[in-house]
Order: sequence, then C-alpha cells, then structure tokens
Amino acid sequence: MQSHSKTDTTWFRCLGVGLLLAIQFAILIPGILDLTATYDEHTHLPSGYTYLKTGDFRLNSQHPPFVKLLAATPLLALEPQLNLNDPAWRGPRQDEWAFGARFLYTNDTDRLLFWGRLPVVLLSLLLSGYVFVWARQLFCPAAGWLSLLLSVFSPTLLAHSRFVTFDAPLAVFVTMALYHFWRWQRDGTTLHASLGGLALGLALATKFSGLILLPVLAILLGLCAVQKVQRTGKLLLGAALALALAALVIQACYFFPFSFEPYLDGVTRVNADRDPNFSYFLMGEFSTGGFWNYFLVAFLVKTPLPLLLGLLATGALYRRFKRISLRDEAFLWVPVLLFLLVTSWKADNIGVRYLLPIYPLLFIAVGRLAKGWNGGRPSRVALVLLVLWYAGGTLRVQPDQLAFFNEIAGGAEGGHRWLDDSNISWGQDVKRIKWWMDDNGVDRIKFRYGRNVAPGHYGIRSVPVSDAEWLGDPPPGLYAFDTHELIRGRLHEQKNPAFKTDWLERYEPIARIGYSCYVFRFD
Repeated sequence: MQSHSKTDTTWFRCLGVGLLLAIQFAILIPGILDLTATYDEHTHLPSGYTYLKTGDFRLNSQHPPFVKLLAATPLLALEPQLNLNDPAWRGPRQDEWAFGARFLYTNDTDRLLFWGRLPVVLLSLLLSGYVFVWARQLFCPAAGWLSLLLSVFSPTLLAHSRFVTFDAPLAVFVTMALYHFWRWQRDGTTLHASLGGLALGLALATKFSGLILLPVLAILLGLCAVQKVQRTGKLLLGAALALALAALVIQACYFFPFSFEPYLDGVTRVNADRDPNFSYFLMGEFSTGGFWNYFLVAFLVKTPLPLLLGLLATGALYRRFKRISLRDEAFLWVPVLLFLLVTSWKADNIGVRYLLPIYPLLFIAVGRLAKGWNGGRPSRVALVLLVLWYAGGTLRVQPDQLAFFNEIAGGAEGGHRWLDDSNISWGQDVKRIKWWMDDNGVDRIKFRYGRNVAPGHYGIRSVPVSDAEWLGDPPPGLYAFDTHELIRGRLHEQKNPAFKTDWLERYEPIARIGYSCYVFRFD
C-alpha cells in the first residue's frame, strides 16, 4: 500500500506541475505571436543566424552568443534569405542594426520571430521546474507549489520570456548553476558538480553579467570550506571540474577557437552600444549619469505587491519557520545581494530586466510561507488571497506584462511616471497599432515611434511627426506616439520651456495601445 500511495503522489505531482507549466506556456504564446520585434531582437536573432551560416561572430560581439545561437537554430529549417553582400555586413564598419532590420523585414517576419522566440519560452518553463524542485527539497512539498505559482505568474519573468533577449535565459542558467552547486555541497556527487559547471558555462555564454556568478560561487565555496562540509581537496577538485566544463561550454559556443580571445574581446566591448549623452529616466527626473537608487525603485514598482509582502512576511516570521542551515540561506541570499549591488553599480538604468536573476531565488525564499498552509484557516485564507491577487494582477495586463507596474506606481497606466525604456516600451506594439487603425477605420496616421520599427511592413500608412509639429501647436490629425518618445518629450520641455513636447501632461489621448503607444487627435 505504501508503494502504491507513493506512486499516486508522484503521479499527482507530475500532473500538477505539468498543468501549471502548460498555463505558463499558454500565457506566453499570444505574446510571441502578436508582439512585434523589440529593439534588441533586431540584432540578436539575425546575428545568431549569421553565426550558424558563416561561423563569423562579427555582429553583436558585445554579447556572448549562446542565446542567439539557440534562437536561430530553428531558422535553419526555414532557410530565410541572408544577404551577405549587404554593405552593413561587408563594410569596414558593420552596422548590425541596419543588417538585422533588413534581414527581419525582407523575410517572413512573424514566422522568424515565432520560431526564434520559442526556445526562450521553453527555457522559462525549465526555470519554473527548477524553482519547484529546489523549493520542495529545501523547505517542504507545499513550498514547491507556492514557489512554482510565483514563477508561473511572474509578470517580469513572463515579459522577458517571449523575446530573443538574454535576461530571462540568464535567470534560467544562474538558477540551474546555483541549484546544482547547492546539491553538490550537500551530496558531494560528481554529477551535480558537472551539471553546475555546464550551467555556469551557459550563464557565462548568455550574458556577461553572468560573470557575477564567479564571486558568488567563490563566497559560497569558501563558506563550505570553513564549515568543513567536505574535505578541502574534494571541494577544490569539484570546483576545478566545474570550471573546466564551463570553459568547454564557452569554447563550444564560439565553435572552438581554442582561445578565449573572442569572449574577452566581447567583455571589453560590452558598452559598445552605450550613448554617453543618453538621459536615463526615473520618477520624472533625467540624468546622463544614471541614478544610484534606480534598480531599487524599479524593483519596488515592477514587482507585484503580494511578492513584496511575502518577502516582508518571510523576514518577520522567520523564527516560526523550519530552520535551514546558514549555507542553505547563503545559496539564496548571497547571489541576490551581489546581483543587486553590482547591477546598481554598473548597469545601464534602462530596465528591471537586469535584476531577473534574483527573482527565482526570491520565489524560492518566499516558498517557505507555505508552512502557513498548516497554520489554521486564517493562514490558509491569507495565502490563497495573496496568490489570487498575484496571479490576477499579472493576467489583468495580458499580454502586456512588459508594462506591468504594481499598485504603488498606479498600475500599468501610471508606469510612464516612474520608468522608461524596456520597462514599458520596446517597440513591441506596432502590429497592434495597425489593428487599432483597422478597427477604427483609420487609413493614415502621423507616427513617431522610433526604435528601428518598420510601420510600412505591417501595412501602416503613416507619415513621420515632424519636429515642428511636436515642438509647437500640432496641426489637425491623428498622431500615434510611442511612450518612450513621449517621455523624451518631457525631457525636451524641461530643457526648453518654450517647447510643447510633454504631450502626456498637455493633452488627453483618445486611445492607449498596449501601454506602449498613445493616440492623440487634434481637430
């Protein structure tokens, strides 16, 4: 009977996890179908395809290649046209943005984006699986379910799991690496040291901020040595094996040049796209030097309030929970603190996405609140209400989780007062502008969207909004403005009060499209 009961429990667990992952997949699919190419996808996906077809890594070398290679692999079966005579490829100074835009828009764009984005979607499902397993093993079975729910309905994770960008995949491989190293220091098995090394290599080959994992793991290894978890020699041997496998992964991602020069060259070029004159935006203010508290504020307004409350409760009720060892706590909190500190110190102030690697660890940490499930009816009701609030807030903005803001910021509708760039508008709603025009019988519109988009490709008949129309009193007509451009308008008016470019304050839009575009009518 005991064996039969265990089989039934395993079957139920697999069914439940599969159902929740299917829900996560169902939430993500409309986005990869309906959202147009984000700014960064214009170079990431085409660059990956050129790597596979030519073995040449000249485009977008300021980022490691793994995710670009992974996303471009399904394109091999589609055989899109690749013009290697394009001056943007052959010229003395390659223009990855021009080349990428021409590649995307001279082929079947929607088909390329769907198949290119699908591997990133599948990686996010893998991440949720790891969150479930780690929380379950660390705390209790109920913790696994709570942490899994937090992962499946995370607006930040969902937002960045439907694009060919690096932040969500980095979160996947950081979590995988930490989990397997956590298991290795507990079990001492070569298998987990090897899997941890492979995951570390994938993190390093996904984004250069994955290098933060190296000091994180050094601190954790030092803690294990001090506490004599294993013999020092065995710890060092396992670490050496993991580093060797990580190096092998990096070599494989560059097609085995038997040198780390391409990788190290990329590290030196990581800020190649940075404009020293670009003004970062935070809470109505602009700064070319950035803000020391940018990522703290971004985290506070882009993270659902139920998760923030869960983190507070985790700290406040810590003594009531089953204690775990200092090492176990360190595997959660050391990476959270180091990623937050280094990101706040070095990263461009353009998106909460740079903090994505800490979110899975927070889901796991909050999972321990599931002990409240056995704490009586009030605890259960509170936990259920928090989960419903959390999931409902995410689904309310479907498929616009990119523009999610919590109640502190006034929801997605108030986000433009707090943050800019990939927190709201990344070029993702061009197709939906066309749908709005068709639904409202609009034949032509004045357009200011920027970000390398191609409105004509989607059948939008438009003329650019001139500077004169924007700076002064706009002539009669319909105007579609990207939220990023409107926030830049606020900057222009701050610099010169004679300008009339702060349209969000001056005028009332007649429509909002996906939180990233506003439509204005002047008669």
